[in-house]
Amino acid sequence: MAQVFTAKSGSATFFSASPLENIEATSNSVQSILNTSTKNVAFIISIRSFQFKKDLMQEHFNEKYMESDKFPNATYSGIINGDFDLSKDSIYEVTSTGKMAMHGQEKEITAPGTFTVKNGEASLQSNFPLAVNDFKIEIPQLLFQNIADTVAVKINVIYQPYKK
Repeated sequence: MAQVFTAKSGSATFFSASPLENIEATSNSVQSILNTSTKNVAFIISIRSFQFKKDLMQEHFNEKYMESDKFPNATYSGIINGDFDLSKDSIYEVTSTGKMAMHGQEKEITAPGTFTVKNGEASLQSNFPLAVNDFKIEIPQLLFQNIADTVAVKINVIYQPYKK
């Protein structure tokens, strides 16, 4: 049984509810690696890969808030807490504790996750909140009503055994 699994094109969405306008963006460029023997897991997402419904929102996100040229990626590296077996069809509820790095800042987080193993395919879904100010992302006073203090993040990846 393989111990190292990779996901090359998972998705991530974030959603920010606010009185004036909800903000939502999706990336289909999430990459992940998972070692089932050590339970280490890591993710990387290109900030510029997030797509918005409005071009202006995307421009502001990259240039004013996330400074994507200076901080091109968001990363997570952690350990999965809980037992799971990617060789057996089942649903496994786990958490992961590790470091999220974004916008030049690092923060330890614990996020819930669900492994679903069906017919030999293993997927991982996770939904968790992130506080914007934990990563020193500054929201101009004029726009503070447009962007929530906390955004809801959803990750979805499908793992394949790693092939050298």
